[in-house]
Order: sequence, then structure tokens, then C-alpha cells
Amino acid sequence: MSLRTGRPKIPENLKTIFICVDSYEDLCIKGLVYHSSLDNGVQFKNLMQLLLMIEEILEDTGFPSPTTEKRRFNSFKSSKEEAEVSVKEIEFMHIKGKLATFQVKIMFRQSASWQGSVSWMEGNNTEPFRSTLELVMLMNSAMSD
Repeated sequence: MSLRTGRPKIPENLKTIFICVDSYEDLCIKGLVYHSSLDNGVQFKNLMQLLLMIEEILEDTGFPSPTTEKRRFNSFKSSKEEAEVSVKEIEFMHIKGKLATFQVKIMFRQSASWQGSVSWMEGNNTEPFRSTLELVMLMNSAMSD
């Protein structure tokens, strides 16, 4: 519990996702995602796969809670069981992508988007982002320079 707010303190490793980019050719990003709820890094082959993977991690861990309900074109909703996530202490600082490594801390999910900060590990730079699009643009700027 936090002494100031009386709310439980969220462990840092639950907030943090590492994106290791191995290639970025013709604006197609490929690499691995690491999070304490995953046994190992999970491979992604494009931006859509990366974003959906991160959203699934956020849904599975329940942090941060979304302020809006997911919308779909069809009304079918999956009856996926709620998975209990055991938070493991994993040291990610030694994990590096071949091209770039990003440490993403998603603090909020408001207006059907993500807000937080992204650290470009090779550039020793951290920037806040106010939307998923802004996160993508920041990552693109690091890999395009």
C-alpha cells in the first residue's frame, strides 16, 4: 500500500514492456516483446502484431485498467477465461534488439489509447507519449535517424 493514497502500489515490472527491434525494413518492424507475465520473449513480425500483443498483455495483467470498453465490428465476444498472472522478477536490462531496444511504461489506457513513457535504450533518451500513435512515431524517429 502506498502511504499517500492508500491504494496498493503497482510493481514496476508489471508496468514495463521491452520491445527489442531486430529489423526495420520498408517500415516493417520485427523483433521480440518481453514482459514479466511472459515465460520468454514473444516474436512479432509487424506493427499490428506488436500492438495487439501489447494490448493482450495489458488485458491479461489487468493493468492499467481501460477507461473505455473495447469496440468491435461484430458483436461476438470471446469467452476467454480470466488468467491469473503471476508477476515474476525478470531482469530485462541485458536484453537488446539487433537494431533498437525500447522500454515502454504504459501508465494509463484512456480514450481507447495508451499513455506513458518510452525509453530508447541505445539513445539514452526517454519521452512521454499521449497516444499509441505518438508511441509509434517516437519509435520510428529513433529507428529512422
